[in-house]
Amino acid sequence: MSSAEASVEDLSPHSSGDASGRSRKADPRLSALTKDVAEQDQAKLSQVILRDVAILAALLSLFAAAETWATASGLGLASLLSVVDGLLVGVATAGLLHEWGHFAGARLAGGHAPLKPIGSFPTLFDFDYKNNDSRAFDWMSIGGNAADIAAVLVLFFALPVSTPGQAALVAGAFGFAVFAASVEFPVIRKARSGMTGIQALSTLPRDFFARYSRRGAIAAAIAFVIL
Repeated sequence: MSSAEASVEDLSPHSSGDASGRSRKADPRLSALTKDVAEQDQAKLSQVILRDVAILAALLSLFAAAETWATASGLGLASLLSVVDGLLVGVATAGLLHEWGHFAGARLAGGHAPLKPIGSFPTLFDFDYKNNDSRAFDWMSIGGNAADIAAVLVLFFALPVSTPGQAALVAGAFGFAVFAASVEFPVIRKARSGMTGIQALSTLPRDFFARYSRRGAIAAAIAFVIL
């Protein structure tokens, strides 16, 4: 076991020794957080912005095409496609902006968060958990959630939300925001109570993605029905 893995194991509240003094194996998810990160950005910020703007434009264009077909044809299949596209594009849009919110929060707090190579999509940057302070972790965490909430509000107020597809677009973004908040707000609270970022992250259940994805899906379904 590496020294990094051992340090994560000591931090994890789920780690404990047995009668022979041996410890449980460190959670590999947390071990990855202790790895050294690059000293500088591995891609130009302008290029990464251009890449993600192009991705966002392509996603919204696909939705717009499906929405236009549904509106013009009145076909049930076209309407179904616009709803499916709306949900998926809403989730992807909120998720993409969520990562940029994390990055902006970390950088604004003075944290070390170098951009990853441009081909590493969807991962945007590395966060130096070992050396960044609690303020950088807090701002990074809040930034992601602020960004996806902003995405929901922009979509809601920018669209007339007069078709099922448009309602699905907003609902998809809202569902992602609920998913992200369910995962990250408990971590933020624990970090603010005195835990390090890694300690707070170690309290996440191993099945957190499946567990909170269901919560996000339910929230999206409720929002779709209401809208």
